Amino acid sequence: MYVFAILAALGLGVMLVTMFAERVLNFAHELHAIALAGIGIGLAWAVDFNLWALWHLHARAGWVGVTLTGLAVGGVGYLWYVLLGFFSGLLRKFHDEAASLEKAQGVHGLPTSGGLAGVAGRRSPRRAG
Repeated sequence: MYVFAILAALGLGVMLVTMFAERVLNFAHELHAIALAGIGIGLAWAVDFNLWALWHLHARAGWVGVTLTGLAVGGVGYLWYVLLGFFSGLLRKFHDEAASLEKAQGVHGLPTSGGLAGVAGRRSPRRAG
């Protein structure tokens, strides 16, 4: 089970390094997956991490296992990128949607003095006819 935790942590690290490099180097968004795979393979080689050997699935050569582990780390990094993008999009949607509803209805939040007592006494105007 710890192998999955190591894989998830390395994937998160690869995603963070790639996002930093994307901001600093300003490369095309289409190259994001290639950068994730390259950094994942480089990290797996740097720490000599062979995921398949830890699962007792031996490859024909050791370098194949390390390289495939690097691709898996890059893939998990891409998964982190998509998941965090999804949740940040939800956060923006809920925040922006609440702000637009408040603007449309003319509500500017609850009054700070008096609490909810002033809100309960208000009535909406009735339509004529």
